[in-house]
Amino acid sequence: MKLVEHTLEIFGSYYGQVTEPVARKAVKYPHSEGRTPSTGIGEKHTRDLVVHPSVPS
Repeated sequence: MKLVEHTLEIFGSYYGQVTEPVARKAVKYPHSEGRTPSTGIGEKHTRDLVVHPSVPS
């Protein structure tokens, strides 16, 4: 899913207040826990970040 397509679901009442660096950290955190293969790195704009769910092994 693209972050930009689910902004209210992801950021809730913080929508419009979350900066790009914070949004990237929000993706990196579940990646560090093995909950998504998405790293939060690689896209120029945060709106282009795509987050994939983990695939059960």
